[in-house]
Amino acid sequence: MLRSREVGIGVALVLLLATAGCVGFLTGEEPLGFAANATEVDDATLEATDYRLAHSASPNSTQNVTVAGQTRRVVVSSELRRYNRTVTLAAGVEGDFARMTVFSSPAATVGGTSINPIGSLSDERLVRRFVGASSGLSNVEFQSNRSVEFLGEARTVSEYTATQRMGGVQTNATVHLATVEHDGDFVTVVAVHPEAVDERSRVDALLAGFRHPPA
Repeated sequence: MLRSREVGIGVALVLLLATAGCVGFLTGEEPLGFAANATEVDDATLEATDYRLAHSASPNSTQNVTVAGQTRRVVVSSELRRYNRTVTLAAGVEGDFARMTVFSSPAATVGGTSINPIGSLSDERLVRRFVGASSGLSNVEFQSNRSVEFLGEARTVSEYTATQRMGGVQTNATVHLATVEHDGDFVTVVAVHPEAVDERSRVDALLAGFRHPPA
């Protein structure tokens, strides 16, 4: 069952959860569910930047939380979208090497304890979590911050350099990261592209074109 992003365990709330049909969570027979809204780029921005939706997923994870000394299950449903653009890395080497991934996950708490670690992670740890060794990135180093319009406000975007194998070629890469809490969700965006490709204006345009939830 899906519930509000904040669940405390006072007497009044216990009664509320019981009357709302959450007795199964209180007794441990059923999990409590939290679901994020998707974050997507609008069609006009995709057309203007030459990016396209390449992958869409709704991953779930189950966690055990301690509530009033009792262990209970919580199911967290997130939303992931990846957008690609075909670029030329070198003579005869072309592919979808410019990528932007957006991950939306509930900023939920149970008994006053956050069940989502994203809000407490540093930008560097987020980069390593979302585009670390599994994506072929190594030697990730912070370069600078800038301010970009993202989900209706000026937000901080961090830029990193890294190395990555693309199209069979080991090359320098640029990584852009932004993460915010918006309408009850954590929204994390990571863009990666070859350093030789000037992609910053497109990255900033995509950030400005995100909608959460989608229109």
